[in-house]
Amino acid sequence: MNHFPKLFSPFKIGSMELKNRIVMPAMETHLCNEEGHVTDAIISYYSERIKGGVGYVTVENTAIDPAGRLNDGMLCIFEDKFIPGLRKLTDAVHELDGKIVIQLSHGGKEALTYFTGLDPVSPSSIPSPLTKQTPKALTVKEIHDLVKKFADSGKRVYEAGADGIEIHMAHGYLVNQFLSPEANIRTDEYGGNTENRARFAVEIVKAIREQVPQDYPVICRISADEYTDTGIKLEEGKLHAQMLEKAGASAIHVSACNSASPFFNIPTYYLEEGCFTHLAEGVKSVVNVPIITVGRILGPEYAEKILEQNKADLVAFGRVLIGEPHMPEKAKAGQLEELRPCLSCNKCINSIMDRKLTCTVNPAIGKEAAIAAMPKPLSKNVLIIGGGPGGMSAAETAAKRGHKVTIWEKENELGGNFRYSTLPPFKEPMRNMLKYLVNHVNQHGINVQLNKEATTESVMEFAPDAVIAAVGSKEVKLELPGVEDADIIDIKDAFLNVNELGKNIVIVGAGPEGCELADFLSSAGKNITLLEMKRIIGMGLIAHPRYHIVERLKKANVKMIISTKVVKVGKGYLVVKKRREEEQRLDGFDHIVMSTLNKPNKDLAESIQDFVKEVAVVGDAVSGRTALEAISEGMEAALKL
Repeated sequence: MNHFPKLFSPFKIGSMELKNRIVMPAMETHLCNEEGHVTDAIISYYSERIKGGVGYVTVENTAIDPAGRLNDGMLCIFEDKFIPGLRKLTDAVHELDGKIVIQLSHGGKEALTYFTGLDPVSPSSIPSPLTKQTPKALTVKEIHDLVKKFADSGKRVYEAGADGIEIHMAHGYLVNQFLSPEANIRTDEYGGNTENRARFAVEIVKAIREQVPQDYPVICRISADEYTDTGIKLEEGKLHAQMLEKAGASAIHVSACNSASPFFNIPTYYLEEGCFTHLAEGVKSVVNVPIITVGRILGPEYAEKILEQNKADLVAFGRVLIGEPHMPEKAKAGQLEELRPCLSCNKCINSIMDRKLTCTVNPAIGKEAAIAAMPKPLSKNVLIIGGGPGGMSAAETAAKRGHKVTIWEKENELGGNFRYSTLPPFKEPMRNMLKYLVNHVNQHGINVQLNKEATTESVMEFAPDAVIAAVGSKEVKLELPGVEDADIIDIKDAFLNVNELGKNIVIVGAGPEGCELADFLSSAGKNITLLEMKRIIGMGLIAHPRYHIVERLKKANVKMIISTKVVKVGKGYLVVKKRREEEQRLDGFDHIVMSTLNKPNKDLAESIQDFVKEVAVVGDAVSGRTALEAISEGMEAALKL
């Protein structure tokens, strides 16, 4: 039974015939080598999404010019030497009966000189809001040269056997810079009015069209609205789409934003599902070519509505397909409870800054083929101590590998500290992920024992072949004058006992937990003071959610005090000190909330090593860990059994 008939109906873009309307958009992975060539990891990554049933994959932004390469994790296509690797990738996709499109891109003024060794270029010498570099304004001859480079790269895409080309005209990169009145203040034929600013983009489409067959898909990805005061707005975005259609575009992929609006460009959980779909609907109303929509579309239900309401013709799932590559086939079969949820946490975006794509919910990225090829081990009796994300990840992986698995959890429910991240506003994705983890533990026949404290003796009596200790960290009391008499409340207790807290609350520590507790309590009507020793509120959060939570705290009138150290506490008051200032007393608080310190917790693991053959420690027990690190370490530990 097809549970989503529109989403899983066939479609056609030019000569490319698709089995469904699901698109994987271009997303940087940093899985290529430093020279920009395709690697086995990239092939494994895209192949897994094809196996999962996607209509077509779009290969990440691929540089058409050395000066436009953003970093050494960006694929390249500016010379013929890159064709064989790309051909190997397209062949792998076609062997799986899949379709593949390659995106052509130039970073413009977002390309850093320290990496390229070249001056960044742009239509005008306006500094990048992201890099702060001032680019060189392109001459008309240089513009013509770049049009040819796009065309030559388009020919290479075709020669590499891809099913289509996408031109990156969005997100503040070079073509978007030409289109934007914010970045383009030229007074020649490539600047000024809308038609002139679009000339570069139009010439690129026409030039590529001359290099490929008439019905070969040439897709344009645009920012229909830049979400800035002086940038492109939807009405002008519509005009861009019409001009691109006339130039020969086969489809328009409608996105939003530029480098001055990055906190909306990759929408986090604070933004609504389908936050850019209204832009696609607007563009669709003025063109006849197919429209692709994108922007935090989390599941097949919402995608089906978009198609039913004729707001777009195809739906792009980006981070969803990073986390759950088999979303299409599971959705088509109605197995919605099997979908690993995307958290919209943007750890994936942050991870590529460290030169390798990772995902909080899917630690197998780039390793798919290697994991599938691992021989099945002899079955072992495996004990997982701790039922947080790391423990549950280890348990599921071990059970799938054929081991007999038992979880001991000292609390009365699974989830560990991850439970607290599900409580603040807008954290439904985290609640869904916790539910997913618990459901999968239950589905794999894992013996879960709650309210079970592990000791050296109890482990010895259980006699496991292997132990994975996901026991969390040690909590250490703060050493601070007055702390014993001040009735300090721990952050976890504050989350769980909000109705028992007074009206006026001070939270000491504005890291991720402190900020989210402040949001949680202010939403419950509390007056919050948030105190931070460092200069930044939300240190430890990814930039996108940090921006939005700080904005929420401002709107809730949370008093945020930075660069301030607590030197003493008492009943309802704090004594604080800023650098080079006198101590100050802050009082009038009904409750003081303060996080405990955490230290590694390897005592139990070390005590059992003499009688357990294999012992691994994961998550907070090793050091302070995020859910991403805990889930990944849990999987890795289980794979080694």
